[in-house]
Amino acid sequence: MKKLILTFFIAAFAFAAQAQVKTIGIKTSAICEMCKETLEKDLTFEKGVKSVNLDLETKVLNIAYLDSKTDPDKLRKRITMVGYNADSLKRDPKAYAKLEECCKDGAHDDDFHPKKKDN
Repeated sequence: MKKLILTFFIAAFAFAAQAQVKTIGIKTSAICEMCKETLEKDLTFEKGVKSVNLDLETKVLNIAYLDSKTDPDKLRKRITMVGYNADSLKRDPKAYAKLEECCKDGAHDDDFHPKKKDN
């Protein structure tokens, strides 16, 4: 019986050791610090995700994940469900509607935030 239990634990450990941490960069439609906070917080809770970092300059969300728990397609889908585009996938319109105004298209354009005119 002890040998059977030991064999089970060795097999479970060997299976867990096969899982690899992979990284992917996904182009998003994020535009501000609030977008960064929203995406990083949400993706942190996705099964298999180890780390998340959004580069606002490039709009690329870099994700380290366990390939045995998730895959790039699931991660892209999750991003769209938060309200952002993910590579070629379009954002979910209902999720987009719930985003803060500063996270929506055009929110940081000069027309949206007109500069004060000097009198």
